[in-house]
Amino acid sequence: MKIMVSACLAGENCKYNGGNNRNEKVLKLMADNEVFTVCPEELGGLPTPRIPSEIRDGMVMTRDGRIVDAEFRAGAARCLELALQVQPDLVVLQSRSPSCGVKQRYDGTFSGRLVNQAGVTAQLLMKKRFRCMDVEDLVTIYGSFLIRKLCVEEFGILKDFLYEAIFIPQGVEAPARDIVEGPELRIYYEDFGSRPGDLCLAAETAGRVVGAVWTRIMDDYGHVDDETPSFAISLLPEYRNQGIGTRLMKEMLSLLKEHGFRQASLAVQKVNYAVRMYKEVGFEIIDENEEEYIMVCWL
Repeated sequence: MKIMVSACLAGENCKYNGGNNRNEKVLKLMADNEVFTVCPEELGGLPTPRIPSEIRDGMVMTRDGRIVDAEFRAGAARCLELALQVQPDLVVLQSRSPSCGVKQRYDGTFSGRLVNQAGVTAQLLMKKRFRCMDVEDLVTIYGSFLIRKLCVEEFGILKDFLYEAIFIPQGVEAPARDIVEGPELRIYYEDFGSRPGDLCLAAETAGRVVGAVWTRIMDDYGHVDDETPSFAISLLPEYRNQGIGTRLMKEMLSLLKEHGFRQASLAVQKVNYAVRMYKEVGFEIIDENEEEYIMVCWL
C-alpha cells in the first residue's frame, strides 16, 4: 500500500519547536508499506523551528500576529502535487495541526480550543478526493485492509452491521431487517458513543467499511457486570474467513486495555463457528445455557 504521512510522525525533526511527533504505528507502516513523508510547512518555505501558527478567520497567523497564510497554502499545494504524482492509497496526518489536522484543528485563539475543521493541507487533499486520516484514528493495516477507529458520523452503520452479526443456522430463514429495531437489539447501537465503554473499530478496504467490532457496557445477552464491556462483531459475508475478524478482535482487546478495562465479555450460540475464533483470541467460557456460551477475556 502507498501511504503519505506527515514527516513529524516518522520521527523527522520538522515540528514547530524543532522536535517531532514520532509515532510507533507510523513506523510500523513504514516497515511494511511504501511510505513517503511530507512536511507542508517546510515545503512552503517556513523554517524549523518556527513560531506556532493557527487559523483565524480563514487566515493562518503566528502567535505573535504575523501572517503566514501564503506559506501554508504553498506547502499544501506542494503536497497535493506530490500526491498527484505518487497517488497514495492513504494519507496519515498529524492530528489538530493547522496544516494536517483532518477532523479538527485549533481555533486560532492559541488557547487550546478546537474546532471541527480541517487544516489547509488536509482540506486541499480531501477536496481532491485523497483518503486522509488523523493519526489518532489509525490502528493498523492488515493486508489490504485498513483497521481504524470508526468516526462519530459513521456510527449509524452499526445498525446494519448488527443485522449482519445475527447468526442464522443452516436451513433457517433470515429474519426481517427491522429485527434490529427491537429493544433487545437497539441497546447495541442507540446513542452509541455517549458513555464509557462505547468503542468501535472498523475494517476498511477501497474506501468501504466491510467489518466492525464494537463494545458497550449494557444489559445484553453477554452481560457480566456493570463494569465489563460486551463485544459485538460483524463482517460482510464476502469478507469472512479471511482473518479480518480475528485481527479486529485482537485490536479491540488492546484498545480496551488502554482504556483501563480489566475484562470483556460476549455471548455466542454454541453452534456458531466463531466460538473457536473467540477462544483463539483469549475468551474463555464461564457460563452457558441451552443455546449459548457466555465468554470472558481477562485483559
